[in-house]
Amino acid sequence: METYYLIDYENIKIAGVKLSYTGIPKNSNVIVFLTSRDTLAESEKPKRADINFQIFDNIPEGREFVDKYISAYMGYLAGVYDKDTLKVNIVSRNKSYDNIITFMSDLVNAERKEQLAEKAQKKAAPKAADKVKRTDEGKASKCLLEIEEALYEYGSDIPRKNFDVVLTIVKESLNGKNKKTVLSDIKEKLYRKFPYIGEFYMEVVTPAVDDFFK
Repeated sequence: METYYLIDYENIKIAGVKLSYTGIPKNSNVIVFLTSRDTLAESEKPKRADINFQIFDNIPEGREFVDKYISAYMGYLAGVYDKDTLKVNIVSRNKSYDNIITFMSDLVNAERKEQLAEKAQKKAAPKAADKVKRTDEGKASKCLLEIEEALYEYGSDIPRKNFDVVLTIVKESLNGKNKKTVLSDIKEKLYRKFPYIGEFYMEVVTPAVDDFFK
């Protein structure tokens, strides 16, 4: 059985997912897909010698470009291997892959994972404070992903570097005590950074921040 892990790096990086190669079967093929603006740090590369590791970089920036490359590569694998000899794992929090996996289900055995496989380990139950912190971190990641998707959808003519600034402002502001304080802080920073388009960014950001506080 040939096992592949196709990593949508930009997506999991935005979500704050750490690349951990613990629990991946020996001789698995791990491929990281990078846009031209991303760089994989040495610390994010596997140290295990029993993993076949590759990097596909210089993918053009833009909404769904990486998605198309990964989908095309999965189609290539489906043509090379028989279904019963191949397992493909797409590592991403982008749920649009689910439709592609369903469409190709007759040709390839595939699934989407939100992080690389890890060995199950018994750990002491987290303290109540830890549970709250982890819940907040998960909600923050979801909030940032929603904002990023909205920016791509409604701000296609705006420089991508602006998106990173908006996401950073929101991420730093989410530590506020309440929704009103957080939105006020975000608004002040956005209007100061983008005086002519701050209102547009605020309209994009607000729904996701509202959801964060529900």
